Amino acid sequence: MCWLTAWLSVSILVVYCDGSVCEEPEDSKPRSDTQFRGEVELSVPLYEELYLVLGADLRLARVEENRFVRGEIGVLYDYEVNDYLSLVPRYRYRATDEFEGESEEEHRFSINGIARLHFKRLTVSDYNLFEWRLRESGDETRYRNRLRLGYLIEAAGQELEVFVSDEVYYEWSEQAWTRNRFKVGLGKALTDQLSAELYYMKQIDKSDRPNDIDVLGVDIEIEIQ
Repeated sequence: MCWLTAWLSVSILVVYCDGSVCEEPEDSKPRSDTQFRGEVELSVPLYEELYLVLGADLRLARVEENRFVRGEIGVLYDYEVNDYLSLVPRYRYRATDEFEGESEEEHRFSINGIARLHFKRLTVSDYNLFEWRLRESGDETRYRNRLRLGYLIEAAGQELEVFVSDEVYYEWSEQAWTRNRFKVGLGKALTDQLSAELYYMKQIDKSDRPNDIDVLGVDIEIEIQ
């Protein structure tokens, strides 16, 4: 599956650049956007590997409809099959409020199969996520595959993780691979309970507008122990 991700990523980029997809859609929405994304996630253990998860998401963008704040609450169970494989079923309730006044609620169910291999300072992770999204604007089922490489380095006496990842989306409603996300960044464990990532991401969409998005983002994770 790890190597399949690489081939799919190349294939999708080729598909996006053929004449049928790259031509300008009829609507007047802009094709590109530049965004800042800030996300905070708090995990609280409930019982063994069962966690209550609270999250908040701020998104700033040039395109008005992509400016919003979002909050979520949910639970997940992190089941380790062995040293290399984990299964993570999860439920999330999400509420989104756009700066221009539009709002939407969502119930999201998912299961994530995560495979990890460690080679000294290098970690290779492959995420296989199935999502069922129940929304006011329409229900959606999709599969997401993300390949991530992380490498630990020393800088100014601090241990940092340099990472790169590529994620592809398959939408059942469209019967097609519809999105590609390439991300590169730095991660740092600040304490035993707090970690942060700073990243740049390029997102390419097949049908949504804008469909060429550059993102600078910060993710913060807090885990109560």
